[in-house]
Amino acid sequence: MTQKKSLSSTFVAGAVSGTCATLLLQPLDLIKTRQQVRITAPAATHCGLPTDLVCQRRGMITTFSTVVQHENISGLWRGLSPSLSRCVPGVGLYFTTLTALQQNLVPAERKPTAVETLALGGFARSLTCAALLPITVVKTRFESGNFQYSSVYGALRNVKTQEGFRGLYSGCSATLLRDAPFSGLYYLFYSEGKRHLEEFHKARGMERYHGFMQFGVGLLAGFLACGITHPFDVVKTRLQSQVSPLSTRSVAVDIYQNEGINTFLRGFAPRVLRRSINAALAWTLFDTVLSYIRK
Repeated sequence: MTQKKSLSSTFVAGAVSGTCATLLLQPLDLIKTRQQVRITAPAATHCGLPTDLVCQRRGMITTFSTVVQHENISGLWRGLSPSLSRCVPGVGLYFTTLTALQQNLVPAERKPTAVETLALGGFARSLTCAALLPITVVKTRFESGNFQYSSVYGALRNVKTQEGFRGLYSGCSATLLRDAPFSGLYYLFYSEGKRHLEEFHKARGMERYHGFMQFGVGLLAGFLACGITHPFDVVKTRLQSQVSPLSTRSVAVDIYQNEGINTFLRGFAPRVLRRSINAALAWTLFDTVLSYIRK
């Protein structure tokens, strides 16, 4: 099979896995965003929320109940359009970039080392993140409830008109500080976990492990990577959910001084659930779909 055909198969497999994961896990992403943003009083009124909830610290279950109560069950999928617009090509592009980098930089006769795995995952995610950051900004604003955009294209045009390219790339530093380490660490943990799983089964004369065991490795890798990178996710959400030319550092300092260090853990539960399940599902589906395509 040629490299070109291999990369096209990789993109298709990644896009399929990204679509399935996004459709299933969008509610967790919305709940995480709602926990992290400062909901303005006008936005609360528009969504039918009592204004005394605006500044409250809300847990995952409380946030879930509030969204369902005031926005119906469909409110949990608010922001699905920009999520699909970002994740479907984004996951495909990430897997394709990762595969291309590994094919060209790592000798075919051996597997990448731990350091190479960390670097490959981080660099592939950085490229993907930079390419799709404007849609990420729109996605965050859709989910926050603070903006009433009618479409993804309309939102992109509105941000470009009112805030310029700086608005489309708001939170770039925080996003890269979150996504590059997350993907690098996840790829490292996942690859090492899969390697140990393969060695364990080979030592016992088994040809292949079950898919649910691979999924379990993905869950653990996602949990570990999320725990290390979560504070940057809080800062990134704050930056992208407001119209203000603030820096990553100034937002981080403001959160620490006015809301306390615990705020950097806000939204951790839905994020670790979503990212762990999403990454495990995406990689498991990716490997499965890719194997099917290449048969």
